[in-house]
Order: sequence, then C-alpha cells, then structure tokens
Amino acid sequence: MRSIKWKLIIMYLGLVLIVMIVSGSYILLSLRNIEMEKSRTQLEQYAEKIDEQVIEDNDSQYFQENLLRAVTNAVGIEGNILDANGNTIASTSVFQEPYPVYSDQAIIAAMNGISSFSSGKKSTDSFGLLKEWMSYAVPIEGTGDNESYIIYTRLDAGDMRSSLDQTTKTIIIAVAISLFLAVIMGYVFAQTLTGPILALTKGAKSMAEGNFEQSLKVRSSDEIGQLTSSFNYMASELTKNMSEIYQEKNRLEILLHNMSDGVISFNKDGELMLANTAATEMLGVDKIEMDFSTFIRKYDINSGVYLDMGSEPSQKVAFPVDKHFINATFTPYYNAAGQIEGVIVVLQDITEQKKLDDMRKEFVANVSHELRTPLTTVKSYTETLMDGAMEDKEIAMEFLGIIDSEADRMAFLVRDLLQLSRFDNKQVCLDICAIEMNDFLALTVKQNKIHAEAKRQELTFEPYEKPVIIHADRDRLGQVVNNIVTNAMKYSLEQASIKIYITEDETYYKISVKDTGMGIAREDLPRIFERFYRVDKARSRAMGGTGLGLAIAKEIMEGHGGRLSAESEYGKGTTMTMWFPKKFTTQPYTEV
Repeated sequence: MRSIKWKLIIMYLGLVLIVMIVSGSYILLSLRNIEMEKSRTQLEQYAEKIDEQVIEDNDSQYFQENLLRAVTNAVGIEGNILDANGNTIASTSVFQEPYPVYSDQAIIAAMNGISSFSSGKKSTDSFGLLKEWMSYAVPIEGTGDNESYIIYTRLDAGDMRSSLDQTTKTIIIAVAISLFLAVIMGYVFAQTLTGPILALTKGAKSMAEGNFEQSLKVRSSDEIGQLTSSFNYMASELTKNMSEIYQEKNRLEILLHNMSDGVISFNKDGELMLANTAATEMLGVDKIEMDFSTFIRKYDINSGVYLDMGSEPSQKVAFPVDKHFINATFTPYYNAAGQIEGVIVVLQDITEQKKLDDMRKEFVANVSHELRTPLTTVKSYTETLMDGAMEDKEIAMEFLGIIDSEADRMAFLVRDLLQLSRFDNKQVCLDICAIEMNDFLALTVKQNKIHAEAKRQELTFEPYEKPVIIHADRDRLGQVVNNIVTNAMKYSLEQASIKIYITEDETYYKISVKDTGMGIAREDLPRIFERFYRVDKARSRAMGGTGLGLAIAKEIMEGHGGRLSAESEYGKGTTMTMWFPKKFTTQPYTEV
C-alpha cells in the first residue's frame, strides 16, 4: 500500500464499485417500482372488470357463475367477491363452497371504505402452495337496498420476484466483470502514471549516488513527460556544472599543493579540514593530524590567536621549527550569513629572509666598526699632533705614518665595498681572454714565493700534464688567485705547506689551493664567503684586510660562470677550489 500504483488501483476500483452499486440499486428499485405499478394497474383493471361484469345488475347468487365466465382470460390473477363483513361469496380459485377465508390488510382497509394495495403477503393458494402475493381490495357501495361488497384481487408475485432476482444476478455479474476490467484498466492507468515516476525516483537515487550522466526516455507530452524532460535537462546541467566544479577543484588542489606557502584550514570546531604539502614540509612532519588547539600548543603560539576571531583582522605570528623560522598568518573565513566558519593558516618560511636581515644588520655593524676603528685612530693622533706633538719631528712623522696607514685601510675598505656594489648591480666589465693556467699559476707562485719564504712556508705548484686553457679576465683571475694564496699563507703557521694543483672533470677545470694551516671549524665553514665574516675576528684584524676578500673572489668566480668552494678540517688545513667552466658561456657584465 506504500506504492502510489496500488493506491490508484484501489481508488479506481472503489469508484467503479460505488458507481455500479448505486446504478445497480437504482435500476433494481426502478424495475421493482415499474413491476409494482404494472401489477397494481392489472389488479385495479381486474377489479373494475369484476365490478362491471359481475356485481352490477346481478344477484349475489349468480356471482360465482358470472365471475368464472367473466374473468376466465385473466392469467395468474385471482378474483374474489367478499361481503361487507369480509366473508368470501365468490372466487375464481375455488369453484364451490366452502370458499377460502382471507385475512389481508387491504381487505381490512376496504371494510373501512378505503381502497388499498398491499404486497409481500405470503399465503397458500388453492393447491396449498405457499406463495407471495400482491393484493388489491376495493369497497363497492350498494345503492338503496342493495348490499355493499368488497372486490379482492391478488396476483402471484413469484414471476416478478424471479425477474427481479435474475436482473440482480445480471447486475452482479456485470459488476464483477466491470471490477475485473477496472483492475486491468486501473493497473494500466496506474502504470502509465507510476512508471515514469518510478523511473524518475530511480534516476534521482542514482543521481544522489553521483551518476549524473543519465537520460530518461520521454514517453508522453503531458505533465509527467514535461517533468521527465526537465529531469533530463537538470541531469545534463548538473553533469556540466559538476564537471566544471571538478575541474576547478582539481585546479585548486594542484595550485594548493604546488604553492610554496603552506596552507592549513580548520573548521569552526577546530577540526583539521586540509593541509598542503608545503605545510607538512615546513612543520617537519609526514602528515598533519592535529586540531587547532593541539597546533597552537605544539608550536607555542600564544600571541592572542584563537579559533573564534570574529571580525578581527588577520594575525601574524612567527615561531621556530627546528632550525627554520615560520611566519603564520591566521585569517578567519565566513559563510553567507556572516558567521565564522573556520580559520585558514598560511605558513611562510622566512628563514632566508631572517638570515638576510641578520646579515644586513651584521653588515652595517661591521662596516661601522671597520670605519670607526681607523677614524678613531686618525682622530686621536691628529689631536695629539695638534696638542704639541708637531714640535717633535720624529714623533710627528711616526704619527703621520700611522694616520696614512689608517687612511689607506679606509681607502681599501671603500674600494672593496664599491667593487662588491658594482658586482651586485651588474656593472663590472670582464675583459675575457684565453689564459693558459700552468704558466699563469707558475707566475703567481713566483710572485708570492718571497712572502712564503719570509714565514718559512713551502709554496709549490704542480703543473698539469697538459695545457689548461680557460677564458677569463686576467686581472680578475689574478685577484682571486692572489687572494686565496695570500689567505693560505696568512692563516698558516711557519713551516706550513701550501700546494697549488689542477684537476678536471667533464665540465670544469678545478684549481685547488691546499694548505696545512689552522683550518676552519665546521660551523664557520658555510659563512666564510659572507661579507665581513671572520672566523677569528681579533686575529684577522691584527693581520690586516677588510674581511671582503673571499666575498669579492666569490662574485668574480660567479661572474665567470664558475664557483668557489672550500673544504677544511679544523687544525689540519683548508683546501680552496676554483671551478672554471671549460666552455665559457656567461655574458660579461657591462660597466656603467
């Protein structure tokens, strides 16, 4: 009964049944009334005939004889003449006395002077058979001295009842046939209605499960057909929209997971919604499986950040993760009603930025310190000279010599800074030429031999087994090699060994300067090419130099398309290697 099809069938059957019952009852009642009226008319006509042909102008002793002669043609109707007291004095059913005695309401009414018709009275006939009768009694008033009589006629109702019963059976059979046909027609009718509805229901369930690529057959042009067409249109539009949404989702996922910034999303209950690959890498975990509160506690973010930020603007918090520094931006997002739905956290790795910022601060401090020391010395000696030391020529010349040395030191510093600035701004012009490195390095060793011997150090060069031709700016190349060789001698003790040699691979010629000096600690090694960085600041300043030599050498090597690397073990020595490409492809800088 849950199906609309069976409801329609039952309603249809009920309607047909009600119509058939009402119409059948009306027909039966109408037939019964017609038959009753017909019988009554027959009985009245029969009674009139008895009155006219038997009672009028005849003596009562001849009633029986005249009655049998007058009404012999009446079939199924019994005629009787009764006296005023209701006693039968003539009858068509009994030819001689004793005559039957009748007790009928119609007779009683006639005795009271009223014509009456009755039906449904059961009594026996002349043969003793029990029958149902329709009867009619009419009083006949006598004139003058004539007596009054009652004419009583009755008709066997069996034929009428049989006819009505047969009609009833016919109607019942017709109702049964109608109900059977109604079941068939109702089923067909319900199927035409529920078939498309069931198809639509099945299609809707399939669509709810994600199958949008479907099309239902349109079987009619009525409202259900229009509904089916609308469903097909909706399915095609949903397919197109879902395809666009899926493509957009894929684009967003690809964009999200390929972003350099980490993105983490939490809902209003603090549950994790999504996290991209960059976020897991920045936080140093394989997979993020924490809620908002755990995230805040784990990384000690206690700068007033909370889940329900309301209408507050984004908040930024920086926190360390191992050796990295992460900047987190907390931004709430809202639904259409303006209610907060959650928080999006954007992570940015600011380690390099912080390192550069620290280097900038350190660079400014180093420049200030490097300039302040010679300026202080110049000012002090100048004030001393102005206070009277000029009178002593020997002291004055000594002070002036110191002032000159400090001025040279500041000039070298400014020169190196300007040189680095020009490299940074791509304003250096390289005069590229072919240089045979065996000869070049032999000359370099010869120029620095006297300085090595002064410290009783051994400076040697091992020529390569074949000519080594590189393309470089000779002056810039000499600056790099001399800087490295000078540093090797400066930071090596007496009787140290300094060796220069050449190796190669498929891409580079490698010129190495290896010493057996004091070496560089592992934590200082990555920073030796930074500007003004000194491993031992006090000793480095005492030995002279600006702290920019290796930084300049690194810039020159990169300008030639090569690089400068260092390997060292503290207390055992250092190896500096210059990498020159065999095929020089880097465009020289332009001097402005």
